[in-house]
Amino acid sequence: MFVFAAHHLSGNIAAQRFKGLLKYLDPAKYRIFVFAREPASGAAAASSTAGITIFPLPGHCVGSESSATASLLTLATAFLRPLPFLFARDAGRERPWLVQALAAADRLCAEKRAAGERCVAIGTYSPIDALVAAASLASRHRIDCLQDFRDGLVFEPLGKPGRLRTWMRKLIEARVVAAAGLITSVSPPLVADFQRRYPRKATAILPNGYDPADFAAPGRTADDDPRVAAILAREVPTGTQLIGHFGRIGASDGSASRSLDFFVDALNEFPASMADKHVMFVGELTEAERVTLERARFSVSALGSVERLLALQLMQRCDKLLLLTGSRASCATGKLFEYLAAGADIVCVSGVRNAATAILAETGAGCSLLTSAGASAGDALRVALSPRAADAHRDISPYSKLSQAGMLDRWISDMVQP
Repeated sequence: MFVFAAHHLSGNIAAQRFKGLLKYLDPAKYRIFVFAREPASGAAAASSTAGITIFPLPGHCVGSESSATASLLTLATAFLRPLPFLFARDAGRERPWLVQALAAADRLCAEKRAAGERCVAIGTYSPIDALVAAASLASRHRIDCLQDFRDGLVFEPLGKPGRLRTWMRKLIEARVVAAAGLITSVSPPLVADFQRRYPRKATAILPNGYDPADFAAPGRTADDDPRVAAILAREVPTGTQLIGHFGRIGASDGSASRSLDFFVDALNEFPASMADKHVMFVGELTEAERVTLERARFSVSALGSVERLLALQLMQRCDKLLLLTGSRASCATGKLFEYLAAGADIVCVSGVRNAATAILAETGAGCSLLTSAGASAGDALRVALSPRAADAHRDISPYSKLSQAGMLDRWISDMVQP
């Protein structure tokens, strides 16, 4: 299995999508090669494990960090798939990541096919380079291909706006989809969109999920980092109920910042209802969001970004977990699934009913309210933040990486059957 996941060694939530899945596949059945970007300077690279070899490769990918000229080769490869192989022999560090990844994958794929092994290529967005690489390798060696779009590419406004960019995204999406035997994405609205636009292609939901290994088993206390107690003692007033929000808000989806505005305004109207509560934001906030929190008339703190494992431990110490989503119907942000595993009741404030609100209703892990409901939503918010009995029907098992790995195994097995 040749997995092109440029973000695999990064610390962001996107990295967890395949990082958690692959380790649960049977090493006696799969030999997995992951082509990732080198981690940032000073970050520790993940080591290879049984059945999984990780290639941390240098080079730029399409995005804000690269110029239009530097991105041309990757974009052109979507239409001329043999193109990067012409540069493979002299693939120095200055070459794009796409060339580096395909140079390594091409050699290995030829070797494994010569040995009679069945192969499959997987690309996972974003960046677009990973999808283009998977399509190129699949075409060159005539192997099966799974293209995982995660958050989609053209369904909702992603990336920089503009008619030309939108047109190009549609063209590139069509080219990488053409090589795929299966298209996967995180939520029903996204998968329905792919089904509508590519009716001859097989599509499936591969939701984000949580890795059970990252969380303490039910009834067992997590072995907290000593910093957890220090942070809670410093940030949270004694005897208060802790409501936690983790990760970015508007920096990921600008419309979600309006849900933060609603949250603060609704609670400011009745500060007495928050007298025994503290809200802690852990993660990156925009300057506008910091200004919003400054006008809160209740106890609140902004911790800033912390390393992931520390964030997960803090998450498990919260009494309530706050989820803020905006106007994107497909939104099923990665933090939601870690919230599910953390165990606390989840309160979602959203601009629309979306994939996240549907998952909360399905799992019984929390409640949702819409900002459009106005004053009644404010009343519902204050009730939702009050202690309540655990839902007896809470079932989060479909979102475990262990369960999802079984699903991925079945798909891959069906694709490569002789």
